[in-house]
Amino acid sequence: MFLLLALAACDAPAPGKAEPLPSLDDDDDTAPDTDGDTDDTDSDTADTDTETGPDDTNDTVDTSDSDDDTDDTAAPLRTPRVILFVGDGMGFPHVEGGGLYAYGASGTLVMEGLPYAGRLLTASLSGTTDSAAGATALATGHKTWNNVVGMDGDYVSVTSVLEEARSRGLAVGVVSTDAMTGATPASFFAHVYSRGDRLEIADQLAANPPEVVLGGGSNDLAGPFAAVDAQVVTSRSELYAAARDGRPFIGMFAAETLPYVADAYGDQPSLAEMTAYALDVLDDDPDGFFLVVEGARIDHASHGNDGARVHQETAAFDDAVGAAVTWATGGAYDPTVLVTADHECGGLDVVGGAGSAGTPPDSEWRWGQHTNADIPVFGMGPLAGTIDGQRLDNTWVHAVLDAAVRGADSVTAPTESLLVDGRTTDLGAPVATQTWESSFGVGYNQLDALRVTADEDGLRVGVDGVFEFGGNAVLVLIDVDYGAGTGWGADAAATLSDEDGRLDALITALPYASGVGGLGFELVFASVGGEEITLGDLMEEAGVRGLPGAWGASDDYWWLLGQSNFDDGNLSASASPAADAAGTGLTENGWEMLLPWGEIYGAGLPPDGLSVAVVAVLTNGEGTYASNQALPSLTTGDEPGSSTVLLESAALLEVDAAGVARGPAVLVP
Repeated sequence: MFLLLALAACDAPAPGKAEPLPSLDDDDDTAPDTDGDTDDTDSDTADTDTETGPDDTNDTVDTSDSDDDTDDTAAPLRTPRVILFVGDGMGFPHVEGGGLYAYGASGTLVMEGLPYAGRLLTASLSGTTDSAAGATALATGHKTWNNVVGMDGDYVSVTSVLEEARSRGLAVGVVSTDAMTGATPASFFAHVYSRGDRLEIADQLAANPPEVVLGGGSNDLAGPFAAVDAQVVTSRSELYAAARDGRPFIGMFAAETLPYVADAYGDQPSLAEMTAYALDVLDDDPDGFFLVVEGARIDHASHGNDGARVHQETAAFDDAVGAAVTWATGGAYDPTVLVTADHECGGLDVVGGAGSAGTPPDSEWRWGQHTNADIPVFGMGPLAGTIDGQRLDNTWVHAVLDAAVRGADSVTAPTESLLVDGRTTDLGAPVATQTWESSFGVGYNQLDALRVTADEDGLRVGVDGVFEFGGNAVLVLIDVDYGAGTGWGADAAATLSDEDGRLDALITALPYASGVGGLGFELVFASVGGEEITLGDLMEEAGVRGLPGAWGASDDYWWLLGQSNFDDGNLSASASPAADAAGTGLTENGWEMLLPWGEIYGAGLPPDGLSVAVVAVLTNGEGTYASNQALPSLTTGDEPGSSTVLLESAALLEVDAAGVARGPAVLVP
């Protein structure tokens, strides 16, 4: 209570300035997140073996009687006090920049002083995640498609940790600087096919409101809550003047999002103040509570590549974490606290080191959308040590939170799906490895190993190696009827002439040819300069193209849907040379891709006994100059140059009528 009173007695923080909080040692744009991803939500390639999390729930959600696994009647080992902080769009560089802005040095934020720290992978069923799929994984332990809120990959509603906590008699709360109908907060209480269905999200929130809801979005919430018996406040003044009467306490402090820290707040509370107030409300429940807090404007500023606002918002988000730490260390509490993100946004890189507090560091950006980069996770309290020093899937956050609200003494590991996340080792052993070091111009790209497999979803290919964003192009050449002697490279009449876009022009100029009898390529899966795609994307610099034959035309390549991702650490923006694969051993992970069978075959599955051959090659960004980097590896280490290079072998995979590999890939001839 002392923290709440202290905050109430103070004015709102000065715009643009993060107020230091005690450390543990001291006991887009202004619009909501619109990442631009387009998703094939009706795709018949949905992974039906989606991650089920500790509770293995695939039933329609019943928030009044949760689908628990075991130990439902046992008394909890401790009173659950569980808090999740989500810095929307916050990657490791965001945290670094927040510390440089707030205190003039990195490593200084309150979240970084928590006892435990790890890193999380974020890929969704669509590939690079959006906020809806990312937050749904945190809230429910289930992977889903981008845009989907609170549902699994089969569009079945699944229980969130907030709903699980409520079913056990805990008080629950949601705090955000976004509209409360935004994808991240909504994933904890709503279940909709599309994050854009904000009125339905608002109706679901009003139908069963948490004990405390503080944030923006009155445009969506005012109507539904007009018919709800709840206590509603709309300003900071009303917040601190309110005499709580036991009804759900709803704060609507903005029509949409709350302002950026750098802008005038007016009579609106800060994220730290809302967090402290929510804790004061929820801690009145003797059975415990669950609270989720989102710092949404980190993501909005990242979409706009606004480094100054990003670092200010990250520092303000950390102030909210500090409010919780102060609350926890000021009483006889042992709460479980996790601090993480739903994804990284912008491909941020902080330039320079220590500076002056209050001065945002310089920032460089890769682009204005989400990336597949790892995100940080920090924690304190019971069970949070599970994350310490680990690189885990983001569904582990739900696993820890779920165990905490149950009062359990251990965490049940989630079941992980096979995702296009850049981790290639789950595709099986390499069928081919590299024998030559790359010395290939800008990018220093290195193709180290080729992995090829297939399942009912489609053809899966992994190219282990190091890739530089903005440098060169990697192409996977695919023969879907090996032995027929058709397709580009085998059929002399199949010349290429489509130069309408950068990738198409690159393929047209490709200085490689088949040197293997019966090998001809019908499809190319490519990435120019490290661009990645989600399943619904059609891009000029990445994706799948159909060449002459059944899947295209020589002067008008077809565009097919696929998805690909680069693993964090394998996609670099540093322009540093790649490791010598022959001298230092293979890298692990790299570029991973999925080509759905339904994109190739109208029936959705390939013919029984299909033989698919695959070759990966590296060229410059125009396709006019060939590297010695090919997989399977060439037999000469000389730089091939601009003359045509004969590919000497291929990886061959046989699949059955279900699209599943009949065995490991082999080399031919």
